[in-house]
Amino acid sequence: MRPGIFRQEEFFEQYEFHCRYMLALSGVQPLSSTELAGLVPEGPPDVELGYTASAGQPRLRELVAAGYPGAGAENVMVTVGAIEALLIAVNLLVGPGDEAVCLWPSYQPLHELVTAAGGEVRFVRLAPADGFAIDLDRVRAAVTARTRLVVLNVPHNPTGRDVPAADLVALADDLARRGVHLLVDEVFRRMWAGARATAWSGPRNLLVVDGLSKAFGLPGLRIGWLVGPPELVVRARQYRKYTTLNPGALDQAWACVALRHAETILARSHGLVRAGLDLALPWFAARPEHFELTAPAGGGLLFPRLRHGGPVHEFCVRLVDETGVLLAPGSDCYDMEGFLRVGFATPQLAEGLDRLDAFLRRS
Repeated sequence: MRPGIFRQEEFFEQYEFHCRYMLALSGVQPLSSTELAGLVPEGPPDVELGYTASAGQPRLRELVAAGYPGAGAENVMVTVGAIEALLIAVNLLVGPGDEAVCLWPSYQPLHELVTAAGGEVRFVRLAPADGFAIDLDRVRAAVTARTRLVVLNVPHNPTGRDVPAADLVALADDLARRGVHLLVDEVFRRMWAGARATAWSGPRNLLVVDGLSKAFGLPGLRIGWLVGPPELVVRARQYRKYTTLNPGALDQAWACVALRHAETILARSHGLVRAGLDLALPWFAARPEHFELTAPAGGGLLFPRLRHGGPVHEFCVRLVDETGVLLAPGSDCYDMEGFLRVGFATPQLAEGLDRLDAFLRRS
């Protein structure tokens, strides 16, 4: 595998750890270790800091499986972040000469990993004029005799569009008859209160990816997972002997704590999402001379179009240099010039928007 440069992360590498107001995160504001300890009655028991089973600590696999109807530990592999689950799944299902179908715009690894595995990508483009609506019939129409995998990130990064779980299950059934797997990246699903059900329903051609980074605000634990048929989980476990071997023992122990107290942790997340939306949506609507925005239906991002001329990369660099506010350019993250990636589920939002407003007034 020789994937191309991950342009979004290269941009963040330059600015994320030095800015004052991080308004480009896709998940909720991360918890500190002290905050996490304050939300749960007790931390993990004493943990031996040695190797663990490559598929993940058994108790953690059981806790993950409990969130997926009909799944058991045998359906789950714990990974180092959701991105490792994506990497392994794509490499198991796509090879040279194969095709995969993906939405556009898209989180870069969803299509970059396909090409790095020797496959080709057929994009289903979401149109700003249609509010970036996801039409699964267009996804079906993009499948050819060479297609081996359809990859859907829903709620969608960066637009926040979503698809009902029943429609995803129906798509998986249709694809099964054509010998095609469906991989659903659900890392943003539980960020909003009243989230739709998971797409997981047990078909042999359906895989689901999720983790603790976005909805739980725990990206530093680096815990994700892959849910799929047991035989594919075995192959994934065998593959990961050459990647990370196993997730960190202490990370997995804290992940067990987080999942046991998911309701408490997610309540914090839902509060941040609601407060952020209540502030951000009217703020952007009051500035139509600067922005055009379709409200999201899930996730933690807004994807406004900047009405000003000029490259958005330069706009974002000037903004962070002059104000300390970091937004991410759509050109770097999604090859979408003219758009901005804005994270809203953070207590820094109000002050960051104030500084952005002052920047716009003097620009």
